[in-house]
Amino acid sequence: MRADGTDSPAALWFARFTARIREALPASVQRVLPVTFIGYAFINGSAFLLDMGFLAVVGQFLPHWPYGIVFSMGYALASVYAFFLNRWLNFREHGDLGKQSSKYTFVIISNYVIWILGFGTLLGMLGVPLMVARVTAACIEGLYIYLLLRLWVFPRHKGDADAEPAAVDLPAKAS
Repeated sequence: MRADGTDSPAALWFARFTARIREALPASVQRVLPVTFIGYAFINGSAFLLDMGFLAVVGQFLPHWPYGIVFSMGYALASVYAFFLNRWLNFREHGDLGKQSSKYTFVIISNYVIWILGFGTLLGMLGVPLMVARVTAACIEGLYIYLLLRLWVFPRHKGDADAEPAAVDLPAKAS
């Protein structure tokens, strides 16, 4: 993102990339799947891998650290990474960073309490294996976070990131 409020070449490339993926989907899916959800899935999927990689490294080299601290550190690292990439590349947002980051902090803390701790604990009490419980919670939390990002943290504006693919400067298809 540039100081003048225009999108960077990387953000425009990402917009074209996600628009092309959306174009490859069946028309019925295209009608209900926003371009920003595809971008969100890529960014937050990589954030989840960052979180899991952090857990693997810390678990290997610092095996006696309490799980709660390690989980929280990995989640915080992945959350900061996802916020900045979603803001810059996916939603291409140029608004008030302080206001957006405050809202995002609320989203992430509520997500952590409701879905990771609350729902994850419930699944554990039901006997669901740890990794299955974590992946299940991750799928639900992904939808929760996306909806709050799209509707509250980075609210939709005319001509925004979910615009038709032509609006993100896609080259014409060869006939």
